[in-house]
Amino acid sequence: WAMASIMIVNIWRGTPFLAITILAGLQTIPKELYEAASIDGAGRLSRLGRITIPLVMPVVTIVLIVSMIGTFSDIQIVYALTGGGPTNSTQVLATLSYATGLRSGFLGQGAAISLFMFPVMLLLVVLQVWNVRRLAK
Repeated sequence: WAMASIMIVNIWRGTPFLAITILAGLQTIPKELYEAASIDGAGRLSRLGRITIPLVMPVVTIVLIVSMIGTFSDIQIVYALTGGGPTNSTQVLATLSYATGLRSGFLGQGAAISLFMFPVMLLLVVLQVWNVRRLAK
């Protein structure tokens, strides 16, 4: 239940950012596009699939990338709720780096753990951007 509670808290904390950002993206879509599509005979689902989703997708991509980086390197929720326990079942790289580098005094190992997160996050960001560009075609 520890990992489930961390995931619920993280979703609860990130939902307002996601909602506000997507709402801002939706407000940038010109109303004329919807009017022209309805004059051409497009239905609601057609307008959603051919106007709304493609035009909001860049905003969703940025939100997902920022959320992914923030979640991946977040130490606050895990440390405040469980501290990485019970028996390291909720340990993530950020809390492991903190525990190894600062609490145990092995600064080099803690720095190595932190630096390991960079290429992993970079790979995830590149895959996300590639996937969105592939879907946009």
